[in-house]
Amino acid sequence: MADLKNILKLMAVPGVGPRRILNLMTYFKSVDRIFEADSRELCRVGGIDQRLADSILKTDTNRFVEDQLKSIENSPFKVTSYFDDDYPKKLKNIYDPPILLYRMGNFCEKDVDAIAIVGTRTPSEYGKAVTAKLVQGLVENQLTIISGFARGIDTVAHKTAIRNGGRTIAVLGNGIDRVYPPENRELKNEIIRNGVYCSEFPIGTKPDAVNFPRRNRIISGLSLGVVVIEAGEKSGAILTAYYAVDQNREIYAVPGRINDRKSIGTNRLIQKGAKLVADVDDILAEIDNVRKYPINSKQISFEFKLDGDEKIVYEKLSNEPVNIDVLAESLHKSPFDILPVLLNLEIKGCIRQLAGKMFVRV
Repeated sequence: MADLKNILKLMAVPGVGPRRILNLMTYFKSVDRIFEADSRELCRVGGIDQRLADSILKTDTNRFVEDQLKSIENSPFKVTSYFDDDYPKKLKNIYDPPILLYRMGNFCEKDVDAIAIVGTRTPSEYGKAVTAKLVQGLVENQLTIISGFARGIDTVAHKTAIRNGGRTIAVLGNGIDRVYPPENRELKNEIIRNGVYCSEFPIGTKPDAVNFPRRNRIISGLSLGVVVIEAGEKSGAILTAYYAVDQNREIYAVPGRINDRKSIGTNRLIQKGAKLVADVDDILAEIDNVRKYPINSKQISFEFKLDGDEKIVYEKLSNEPVNIDVLAESLHKSPFDILPVLLNLEIKGCIRQLAGKMFVRV
């Protein structure tokens, strides 16, 4: 564990969020050196002005730090920092990853292959049935299920994953010492035995409404893709999908009736380019190309020969998605020059285009 005490001191300073803490750590290389610096040196760090520099040096954080350390000591709670080896790799790559994750249960290597399931807190019977069906299929294909522990779709997703022998990760909008909603207390215990119950919020944090939008970026950040099932136009589930877009994750949406308010959000996502999901295979068709532990390794065999530009471009691709701009730069060409070649390779079945102009081998 990196210096937990000093990380907590930084977290307690108003206005110093995850991004600024990472900027400080990148500049100073050590959390100890941050508090040894003067305000002039602190202001050299991106996002730190004179006011914030003074706050870092002068804010009395002792009570908060002592309370947190006391709550962790001799408790079942574990803390993983961004700087620790067991911090989830996928989460490290988002713009503003949480600096600390309070947790019960342990992350495992295969949690890198995870799908987030989100949706309304008041699902219809259709929404519940679709959630259960999709989660069962995903678990059978050894994918970890991530959700937000809320009532409705989240709860159905967690319970179905556990019932089918799978792993599930709950990301909370409150401190890890609290259970919200309270009726999910037994579900919490089952999740700890079959996955991870975690939060970035300090111990003692209440489940206030402002916490949940912030929580959603972690749900999407831990996943390969987000599946939205029954969501209103301005719901938290839709916000999670928007976070997923920013994080270059796959977006899936289950269609609903056009006169159903709970389906306005999902239907709009499909209009904007999210993949329509009618069956678990609609998810697996793309996820199997980007997951680290595919169920069936597919050997590519061609009835034709690639040569010229097609061969050159194909050999630059792999099972890891690459953006067209990055690919063009590696070939010393413009995206306009290689786009026709990529389209030909896609028509031939050699490669697949993913969201965000990303390409992978089939």
